[in-house]
Amino acid sequence: MTLDLKNLLQDLDEARILELRNKLDDFYPQDIAEEYPKLDDKEKEILLEILSDEQIAKFIVELSESELKDFFEKVNDDEITRFLNAMPLDDAADILPYLDDYRMLKIMNNIQKPVALKELLSFDPHTCGGIMSPGFISVRSDLKIGAALRYVRLKAKETENEIMYIYVTKKFGELVGVITLRKLFLANDNDLVSQHFTEDVLAVKADDDQELAADLISKYRFLAIPVTNDNEQLVGIITIDDVVDVIEEEATEDIYQSSGINVEADVDDSDYLLKNYFRAYKARTPWLIITLLGQYLASVLIAKYDTTIAAIPIAISFMPLLSGLSGNIGNQSTTIIVRGIYTGEVSKEQNWQILFHEILTSIFIGITCALITGALSFYVYQNQTLSILIGASLIVSMMLAVILGTLTPIFFRRFNLDPAAASGPLITTVIDIISFLVYLSLITKFINELV
Repeated sequence: MTLDLKNLLQDLDEARILELRNKLDDFYPQDIAEEYPKLDDKEKEILLEILSDEQIAKFIVELSESELKDFFEKVNDDEITRFLNAMPLDDAADILPYLDDYRMLKIMNNIQKPVALKELLSFDPHTCGGIMSPGFISVRSDLKIGAALRYVRLKAKETENEIMYIYVTKKFGELVGVITLRKLFLANDNDLVSQHFTEDVLAVKADDDQELAADLISKYRFLAIPVTNDNEQLVGIITIDDVVDVIEEEATEDIYQSSGINVEADVDDSDYLLKNYFRAYKARTPWLIITLLGQYLASVLIAKYDTTIAAIPIAISFMPLLSGLSGNIGNQSTTIIVRGIYTGEVSKEQNWQILFHEILTSIFIGITCALITGALSFYVYQNQTLSILIGASLIVSMMLAVILGTLTPIFFRRFNLDPAAASGPLITTVIDIISFLVYLSLITKFINELV
């Protein structure tokens, strides 16, 4: 089914309100959030009157940053408090910072579980603590299985979260392992939990970067991963749906950086970037200026070979070909290395092995492209020396481009810089300069055979 809120809200009378509220229960909150921006102010007001607090709580967490701020402007503090009380604490912690400080403090005084919410808000939003949920179930290792089962049933009634794992803790909440529901159900009631749990459990610290949790869940196919504090006490869990958001956020950031767009750390919504012209200007201009300076340097380099170009004007026509092929293969290498770094396929111990592999690959690709380009140039210009020089320049330029494209992200990682920033304008600009220098140097050296 597709949702068309504008059509559903047309000619609405009292008799249809309950019917529409029930109808909207058939749709995911994401569907309502997608349609919400299409409504005018009056329709938005009607929609909020129709939906229950629980329905509103589910869809507003799916709104973009700009739409969420617009939503907060249309509702009063009492309504916001009701909506926040109707949603999980981790979702409340995610959207509360979009309120101004005065309203947030006022609402915090009336919200349920303010202590737990303040604890979540105390973490940096990009850390594991910032995305974790306190809705986990844990049992003491010294409990009997029967008592543990009764406790799990009791806690399950209090939480809306799916029960993915049952964590096992010591007396003061220190994480020691995990036990599956299957093991709990099959074990003898008089056995201790300590006799059946698995000690080998991976966890992250609350202060760890959120990307670490995303990497672990992705690598080991977990449904959730526990979060502990500095005392090894279990304080929350990160579920797979939280990780999807992290992966999307990190991928967006990497795509921007690879294109030379410097998105600030506190900008989580591309929609905001597109609507704020000054922010877009700041994000996109720096790398373009670097590219401009790099290309200007390339033009100065070309000008130094004006005598060569004047003597053999046809030589300049192959420069875009050299630049394009070298830039392409260099960016291919960078993309492969950056992806390998993020997925864990490229370790620090493999740097030289990877470099050798990429150089060997570039030589074979370069020879193939050189043979094709040389044959075509000879067919058109009937100049054997020129064809050989173009082919040789292509092989050398592509090999140097691969070396640069491979080593730059590795170098960035070595100094704790984001490898994604190594691609795009930086690589392309430097490769242009290298390919022009190699080609024009060779042409100048053998100019007597060409004239």
